[in-house]
Amino acid sequence: MQENTTSLPASRTLAVPAPKSPLGYTVAEAAKILGKHINTIYAWTRDGGPLADARQIGGTFYIPRRAVRALLDLGGETADLANANGGDAA
Repeated sequence: MQENTTSLPASRTLAVPAPKSPLGYTVAEAAKILGKHINTIYAWTRDGGPLADARQIGGTFYIPRRAVRALLDLGGETADLANANGGDAA
């Protein structure tokens, strides 16, 4: 049987995994990608936070992929955000 392969060349990999849901990343997924504690991600979903465009459906927050990518593009500047609204993952 043939192995499943990706359509990307072997030398290229995705920097950020795709969200499991078409609605976006869960708080746990975003925390893992950004290297932050889940409480920090929840704090960032409040009005005025960098993830304020997250949507809550039932008991789950969904964070748009573009919002997570925007924070990744900030690089080390997320440390300033963490100091204001929480901390890094333990």
